[in-house]
Amino acid sequence: MGVPASLFRKGEYPTEKDLDIIIDIFTKMKFYSSSKEKDKLSTGESFSISFINDHWKRKWDDDDYQWDSFDYNDNIIIYFYPKPKESHEYYIPSMGETVPSYIIFEDISGRERLLLEFFRRYFKLFPEDVFMEEYFYTKDDIDKLYAKLPWNELWAYEDPKTF
Repeated sequence: MGVPASLFRKGEYPTEKDLDIIIDIFTKMKFYSSSKEKDKLSTGESFSISFINDHWKRKWDDDDYQWDSFDYNDNIIIYFYPKPKESHEYYIPSMGETVPSYIIFEDISGRERLLLEFFRRYFKLFPEDVFMEEYFYTKDDIDKLYAKLPWNELWAYEDPKTF
């Protein structure tokens, strides 16, 4: 079982446009995505989207594929919740209220480099949102971490107050 993580937005349900922006961020990072499920979007059901890059695809297609050489930063799966569930609600201190997550990252284990780059770009567009694994991370936390070299590969499991 992997380590899931969540993304929160205060005050409004996410839209298809928000999802398009997320897909665009991954595309600019040279990832390809599985398609959006338009029928589920229209009914408000959650669905998953897989993102892979060329490196992952080449390894997967290689007959001599070796799991020990697999780089988890080459792929990630997200679950999009157009109508977030109450069961995914958390009190977010920086927002001052209980908010449901609208994106769940299936497994962030080994994907810390990928996520740091994604969140650096994401928070430029959505500076009020919050990322959570065990701790809550704001735009300021990600900016501090990104500027601090060398950065810790395990940043997503550490208290951002230590950055």
